[in-house]
Amino acid sequence: MALRADARRNREQIIAAARTLFSEVGVDVPMEEVARAAGVGVGTLYRRFSDRDELIKAVGLDNVTLLVDLAHQAERSEADPAAALIRLLRTTLELRLDITVMALSPRAFQAIQESHAIAQQRDEVIAAARRLLRRAQQAGTIRPDIDVGDMMLALFLLSRLVMPAADELGEMAFQRLFTLVVDGLRATSGSPLPGRPFDQHDLEVLRQGGMRVIDKPTVTGQG
Repeated sequence: MALRADARRNREQIIAAARTLFSEVGVDVPMEEVARAAGVGVGTLYRRFSDRDELIKAVGLDNVTLLVDLAHQAERSEADPAAALIRLLRTTLELRLDITVMALSPRAFQAIQESHAIAQQRDEVIAAARRLLRRAQQAGTIRPDIDVGDMMLALFLLSRLVMPAADELGEMAFQRLFTLVVDGLRATSGSPLPGRPFDQHDLEVLRQGGMRVIDKPTVTGQG
């Protein structure tokens, strides 16, 4: 049964607020804060999502569904398959939650893993990425000795690098690292790196500013 317009709007607002708060604070953020950020009452939130795990799954599914749409759009509209592939990789990283929410807490990891809908949509994204990769390889613009698994591994490693929010040096570091990874995919490299070369002092500033690597959690039994 389709949701009424106001119910659908509330659901979308809750998912958008949860996406931001999960990314900035973590998946254990109080549900009251999610409701407040969404501009709805707590009762409305729980009518849409019976518990936190349902909300985690909804956010993950919303992200990966958007990626499916973007991947199909890139396949249809982008004449350069390498450019389309790189744009898809960048968008995936910008929507980091679908990847990194699994690393935020054991509870989130398990909730995402249990969602068949997310798994199906993720498979569609990977299939689209594989098709773009094959086309780019046939065009001679992406190196021939990689497969989609190599790209997914690179994305996973990149997504584990958490930069300080609203930090210019951190953003520069991320953009330089992404460009280095992309150049590693190309048949011939040559993209200029954003910003300027980093020195030891910059790395120390980043470290003191809170750059860290999140370890993959170990999912334990239910508490």
